[in-house]
Amino acid sequence: MAEVIPMIKKDLGSEALILNTKKVKMGGFIGLFKKDKLEVIAAVETQVSKKLKNLENEKLELRAPKQEIKEIINSNQEKNTPIKEEGNITNELISELKNIKQFMMQMIEEDRLPASLKSLNKQLIKEDITPEIQNELFSKLMLVLGQNPDYTKEQVHNLARTEIIKIIIDHQKSRESKDPDIICFIGPTGVGKTTTIAKIAADYMLREDKKVGLITSDTYRIAAVEQLKTYANILNIPIKIVESAADLNDAMSDLSECDIVLMDTAGRNYQQKQYIDELEMLFPDKNKIQINLVLSLTSKYEDMKKIIENFDSIVMDQLLLTKKDETVSSGAILNLIYHYSIPIPYITNGQNVPDDIFAATPELIANFVLGEDDND
Repeated sequence: MAEVIPMIKKDLGSEALILNTKKVKMGGFIGLFKKDKLEVIAAVETQVSKKLKNLENEKLELRAPKQEIKEIINSNQEKNTPIKEEGNITNELISELKNIKQFMMQMIEEDRLPASLKSLNKQLIKEDITPEIQNELFSKLMLVLGQNPDYTKEQVHNLARTEIIKIIIDHQKSRESKDPDIICFIGPTGVGKTTTIAKIAADYMLREDKKVGLITSDTYRIAAVEQLKTYANILNIPIKIVESAADLNDAMSDLSECDIVLMDTAGRNYQQKQYIDELEMLFPDKNKIQINLVLSLTSKYEDMKKIIENFDSIVMDQLLLTKKDETVSSGAILNLIYHYSIPIPYITNGQNVPDDIFAATPELIANFVLGEDDND
């Protein structure tokens, strides 16, 4: 070690830090006579790192207007898109901003965030927000805090809400103006498809004065057919049961006078490809069918990802999320929007028909993520 320290100072300067040391065996002949060596890992902090550590006491000096900085962060830097110099924005600044984003994750992991961000970080962890979203959000907030280091916890909270809404708007695709013959609901077992269909059917009738018809292909469970029949009787709307693509064509002919036809399907284990293949065989013309995938917010996000990815052969038009009232974590809503960009028009939060369903606006989702909603 006495020999190593002068070498480190020569290469990295007197402010270098030793990060790790370990003994290794090197050299020798056919595995014999190896000599003990000392491996030392050292690094020197960048100016960006030092500024970030002292954000609470000094102003972060960036050489570009704040609006231009935000535009850079919003760009696709991860795709290695070439960035040209414009005005005061230099390659040096771009590099500095990238360093900020990389260093942010290190600060989060080592719990070295400024005090004004620590409570926000705990909330995001509680909601199971993915590291990619945390990284983007904190990078944006850090730039603002660098220019206003005296922001209170409440001000930071309001800033975070604004930035989360922007993230949702940037990633949430608008619903296509499609005029389908059938709106079909698919999803795993136990997510509440049938109850959700009844709520949406009632909404079309009461709010939009539409004539609604129901179809079910869920002949695997007698209880499921009876449940949808009960809702159809209560709402006084027709219902048809189908088992094949030919049955579906006949049912659509019988329901031709309806403005909207909603179709329930069997809840199956859609992590198994064979069930997805069976579902595809049921649809004669995908162009005339709007596919809504129903997922429960009580599921793990990793399970949701697996189900979505298994539907690569079926174009999903929308996601519907259920059981908001049965979970303490809402982060999956933001995660799904950010990573898949599939529209989420509705979220349900109870069993009451036609109530307990609401529009998933960016403002409401931001409230969920920040713990500002109590499921009322």
